[in-house]
Amino acid sequence: MSNILAKAEPYLFLTPAFAILLVFLIFPLFWNIYISFHDVSFITILKNWEYSGWKNFIDLFNDPNFYTSLKITVLFVAGSVASQFALGMLMAVLLSQKVRAAGVFRAIFVIPWTISAVIAAFSFKFILDYNFGILNYILQQIGLQPVGWLTDPNIVIWSLVLANMWYGTPFTMLFITAGLLSINPSIYEAAVIDGATKLRSFLYITLPLLRPFIVINLILITMWSVNFFDLQLVMTGGGPLFASTTASLYMYRQAFEFGLLSKGAAAGLILIIINISVAFVYLKLLRR
Repeated sequence: MSNILAKAEPYLFLTPAFAILLVFLIFPLFWNIYISFHDVSFITILKNWEYSGWKNFIDLFNDPNFYTSLKITVLFVAGSVASQFALGMLMAVLLSQKVRAAGVFRAIFVIPWTISAVIAAFSFKFILDYNFGILNYILQQIGLQPVGWLTDPNIVIWSLVLANMWYGTPFTMLFITAGLLSINPSIYEAAVIDGATKLRSFLYITLPLLRPFIVINLILITMWSVNFFDLQLVMTGGGPLFASTTASLYMYRQAFEFGLLSKGAAAGLILIIINISVAFVYLKLLRR
């Protein structure tokens, strides 16, 4: 009996983690799949749910707004990931040098990531407001016309990218910094002895050794950007003219504003497939 308990002991320690995964990840996933194949709405939620097969997915792919939301999502994710990664990498590399008060700067730069996304959204909504925003006030003071950062359909998505860049860049900075600290300094010392410049050391030593950190960081910030809807909901509500309705916000509105829970669940399942596909592509790149 004692031998059995000894063998089971490691698994017992993992029980709380498995319970959390079961309650907050696995069960909601299968529940979402179940709902997406049934007719569930605010009207029928208290009735018997009828099996609808692929109807919700057919309705989803027959909705031109869904395709528009996917296109907007691509722009939002591409802009967010590119800006967050580039700026976060630059900040991490610069602060890894012998800079005075580097720790203080890291603490300051990480502040955006520690606040609520809703607070960040309200802050940027105030900054970018057409009539009362600080940014337009500054533009007017220097003789320029105010810009419809949140009201122009051609600009609004990039305003959201700007807000998401400010909010998410500190994570990339911290993640890449951790990767930089894991590199043995003696490797750089040997490179200097061999006559390598800082640029060549960065290209041929730092980047290859950071590759696992870079890929994991890209996976995380891409998935977060795909699923992010706090900024869109608070700053624009998906407008103007559907111009900032990403797929995640489309899913939310279908389920909780229009009451089409099954259609929202189907959209959520599509988002899950997109997330898995993106992670698979990144992992394939890591193995090369």
